[in-house]
Amino acid sequence: MMQRPDTHKTCPAALLNEDTLGDIFEACVALDSPRGLDSTSTQTSATLDTRRTPWVLGQVCRNWRRIVLSSPLLWTSIDIQFDHHDNNAARRVSFLLDLYLSRSASCLLSVNIHSSICFQENTPFFRSLLSTSSRWYTLLIDIPISAYEILSPLTGFLDSLAVLHIRLPHRNKSQAVKDFANLKDGIRLFRFCNNLERLSLQNIPFPRDIFHLPWAKIQDLMVDTSSSLVSNSTTLRALHGLRNLTSCSLECRFVTNHRNLQHLTLPFLQSMTLLSAEHQYDAEPVDDSGMEVAQMLSWLTLPALKHLRLRQKFKAELEDSLVLEVIQLIRRSRCEIKALQLHLYPSISEEGIISILKEVAASLEGLCLHPGHRNSRVMSELRWRVPQSEILV
Repeated sequence: MMQRPDTHKTCPAALLNEDTLGDIFEACVALDSPRGLDSTSTQTSATLDTRRTPWVLGQVCRNWRRIVLSSPLLWTSIDIQFDHHDNNAARRVSFLLDLYLSRSASCLLSVNIHSSICFQENTPFFRSLLSTSSRWYTLLIDIPISAYEILSPLTGFLDSLAVLHIRLPHRNKSQAVKDFANLKDGIRLFRFCNNLERLSLQNIPFPRDIFHLPWAKIQDLMVDTSSSLVSNSTTLRALHGLRNLTSCSLECRFVTNHRNLQHLTLPFLQSMTLLSAEHQYDAEPVDDSGMEVAQMLSWLTLPALKHLRLRQKFKAELEDSLVLEVIQLIRRSRCEIKALQLHLYPSISEEGIISILKEVAASLEGLCLHPGHRNSRVMSELRWRVPQSEILV
């Protein structure tokens, strides 16, 4: 009689030690977990889907299950969609979340909360999730302004929060204006998050008027101006007081009326990304002046700047103004640019690129250019002026 082979011994995975399997499992969970503003959960709560990691990893064999259950770091990414759970599923939902949270032990958590409506306090698993708030390290909150009141009991209990992503659900401009108008004293939920270092804002006009945050603590800021409610002037006002910023990424939207705006110096900012706003959620067209990025540059002084990335769609006749603003920023700041990325289209002229290169030649180590400059006079000029730099086109 033929004997059944011992598949456990012949399987290549059986040759891996527990530490290696644990590292592989962590990589699988990381790939399967939503991250930051890229999180787009719309159908179900990823955390409660037992067909996904880490649940499914424990369904292969007893050895894998033992490793998964003894690895709390696999159970630290929580993605909850409040809109897609009714009361009929309340018992199962609460059981799965409680089980998930218990397996995370005392580890810090990455939490994503989504809702397009104002959910209720008696929503399934609501209390279980909030009971872990002192362990929230990263939080993406994608809910209507009216829903923040329900989360107010968390004020003062987000001690570990270091990374915060705030965005509004896909809503029309009139509804958003109405929500903001109903705010009286702003949202104080994050007022005492004294460990907060990184902040991302999407579709949030006048953020300093809406959210009470420890602005002086923030070192990394990203602003997405998909909505026409946000402009260069509102973004600049938000930057005032954030003098400890070391990294910043802003989508720029041109504003014609910018009286009473003060010039801003960010003494510790080392990395700056400025992008022209190209996409929107409301019906108003994006301003096509072609000077969104240049306008923002004209208001800034960045003495510690080392990495500068610009992406701007502009009209050909405005090229000189754009190049001039870049050069003036560098001269005004007296900074040493080490990495420069220019995605300016239609492609900026060779003379414009060379003018900028002359300003940064002494310190430049890396340059990323539009493909149209390959094999051009710019490349020859660059190799002569900045032989030490790495060129990407």
